[in-house]
Amino acid sequence: MQAIEVIINNFHVIAGYVLLACFVAYLNYLINSRNRFAAASTKFHSSVLEILMGLYPVPINWPKNGVGIDPILRDAFPRLQIAVAEFRPHIPLFRRKKYDNCWFRYRCSTGREIDQQCYLHYMDFNDQPDPKITFKQNVDALLSFAKKT
Repeated sequence: MQAIEVIINNFHVIAGYVLLACFVAYLNYLINSRNRFAAASTKFHSSVLEILMGLYPVPINWPKNGVGIDPILRDAFPRLQIAVAEFRPHIPLFRRKKYDNCWFRYRCSTGREIDQQCYLHYMDFNDQPDPKITFKQNVDALLSFAKKT
């Protein structure tokens, strides 16, 4: 009986401690979440730069012929797909659809979901914009998710 009276008499103090503990736990969660995102962002960014070395950000190893980029990008695709998939869980839920669209735009020029890889937008044809600029824009769009918001 006496313990109940102590709780009732000190309800505001007890409630304050409980709220303070919840606030500290929430701050701890936020800090850990941001640290995990920062680590994943750094890993994603460095992986993409390593995989596309010589093609991005400055295309110094871009092939001279128009269709020569296709085998290079097909060779890099599995490692890039792993990096994209590992980073995806760190993207907030409300931004994942845009992230998936950027990844799709990078790897497929046809706009059809059935086509897994189609790099025509990176090949040099006379009637389209500079493929190096298109490639840089698409990779920039993917890497934009690795920046702190």
